[in-house]
Amino acid sequence: MLSGKHGIALVVALTLLIFAVPRLPMTWEVDLATGFSVAWLIFAYLVISANWRMVLQVDRERRVRDEQARRRRWLSAQKKGTAVRSYGKGSRRSF
Repeated sequence: MLSGKHGIALVVALTLLIFAVPRLPMTWEVDLATGFSVAWLIFAYLVISANWRMVLQVDRERRVRDEQARRRRWLSAQKKGTAVRSYGKGSRRSF
């Protein structure tokens, strides 16, 4: 489940969070140190949630459905004899 780059990044981010939170200066005063701590915690939450989402493959069904629709469009265009231009991932575009 945690294999791959997103699983490794998730484990590293959680480890970093576990070691860093006790050392962050959190007070009720409005100063630069507290602002940095809040910003750091928000960024850590974003990193953890993004990697968790990729580990769980939340978007997998949508990606598969989109790929199937793209292939159907390509196949119907090939049957009609018209070329379909795709400048998506993996295609080469020359000017």
